[in-house]
Parts: sequence; C-alpha cells; structure tokens
Amino acid sequence: MTEPVAVLRADKISFSYNGEAPTLKDISFSLYSGESLGVLGPNGGGKSTLLKIIVGLLKADSGTIFFDEKSSSEFKKYPFEKFSYVPQNSELNTILPVKVSEYMDFAKSLYKDDNSLSEIDELLELVGILHKKDSLISKLSGGEKQRVLLARALITNPKLLLLDEPTKGLDSNGQDQLLAIIEKIKKRDKTAVMIVDHNINQIIRNCHKILCLNRTYHWHDHTDLLTKNILEDVYHCEFEHLLIHENDLDNNAKINEADHHLFCDHNHSSDKETHSLLRRKK
Repeated sequence: MTEPVAVLRADKISFSYNGEAPTLKDISFSLYSGESLGVLGPNGGGKSTLLKIIVGLLKADSGTIFFDEKSSSEFKKYPFEKFSYVPQNSELNTILPVKVSEYMDFAKSLYKDDNSLSEIDELLELVGILHKKDSLISKLSGGEKQRVLLARALITNPKLLLLDEPTKGLDSNGQDQLLAIIEKIKKRDKTAVMIVDHNINQIIRNCHKILCLNRTYHWHDHTDLLTKNILEDVYHCEFEHLLIHENDLDNNAKINEADHHLFCDHNHSSDKETHSLLRRKK
C-alpha cells in the first residue's frame, strides 16, 4: 500500500531576526490531506513567524519546507499556488462602498486564466454568508468579515489552508461558528488546515494534531495525547494560571506582566470543559 504524501512538511526550520537569539529553532512537523494542525504557544513564541516562512514571506536560516514532499527550493518560483493564506489582522477595506459580491468577483478576476476556480455563490453559501451577498462590506460584523476572507481564500480550491489567528476579535459563539465552518471545509474537500491561535480550548476541540511552540517545539502529536504538563511546559506556568489569564483577557482586562509569569499571554475560554479535558488526558 502506498504511503500517504504530506501536503506540508517542515524539517528543522530555524530563524532569527537580524542575527538575534533564534525565534525558531529546529521546528519539524507534517500535515496530511484532511488533517488540521493547531499551533499553540505564547506571544513571541514564533507562531506567526513560522507561518510567514511557510508562505514565503520570510526565508528560514536553515531547514526545508516541503509541499507534497517537494522542497520549496525545487520550484522555479515559490509555489504560492499550493496554498491559501489568511494572515493575522487581515482587514477588508470598509471605506469604499463595495458589496460582498463585488469584492469576491474582483478577487476571482485575479485568477482569470484559471478554469478550476470555485463559483462565488457556492463559496458564500459554504461559509454561511450567501444572504449577505448584496450587503456592503462596511455593514458586516467582525465574524461576517472573517467569513468573507475565508471564502476568498477558497476561490482556488486550495489543498492547504493556512490561518493566522482567524478567531481573533470574535466572541465565543463567533469562534465556534467559524471553526465549525473550517471543519466543514476540511471534510468536504479533504483540505489540510493549519491554524495558529491562542484559544487552547477551541484548538484542542477542532484539530487533529497540535504543535506546541515556544521558539523550539515542545511537542507535536495527535490532540488526544496532549497533557496538562505539556501545556505548562510550553507556556512556562501552571494550567490553572493560564485560565486566570484567559478570564482577564476575555473580559478585556489589562494585565501587568510584571505581576504574572513571563509568556503567559493567551486568549482562550476558561470553562470547565477545557479543564476536565486536560485532566482526563493526564
């Protein structure tokens, strides 16, 4: 039987900014068709940097990124067609009076030579926003704008979808809805999905695999093997303390880092489900 080919594989990726201490050191992982990989870790741990290396915005100091087991350096130009990327803090222009349908039509026109593109109405229905097709983008809620960005990323039917904090700024209900849509996309199209997020509970519930990252990777395996001790190791504090931080951040409270553990900066739901989930994994 033929072994499955990884849609995305990283082999010992290392990177530093301006020769400073490494932001990433020897990061390795793999992601297969239909799988989702959640990347967890504190601010400054290198999560967004890793995504930027994967999508070709930064060049690793050492190590290799593989797409379908072909090194990115083997392509004549960086293989942007291999993935779709929704970066952190993506913003739709809300000043111009542009409708959702007009924005999507323009995005699709950028790939006019590609005959395999998805239909706009089909994508808007998939992400649950077809009823807003004729609405101005400026009138959409934060969650609705995120769905438009997700629909745009799906125009080329990507085998790999890379999302940097897609639930940022959304309430708990909005986070659940967006991640449910991503799960539907993954199942429908066998898309491989990599999600960087602070929301520990959401990522644990919605991803096959977890990469715990704090400059070096502390752990990489299937979600059901994740333990409370691993999370405490990567965040450098006790899990109960993470829940306190989460409560503060979810209530928009200001945290004085001098009074708290270094690198304890997260944004996830402090509910009993998360706590009991990790307690069962011990």
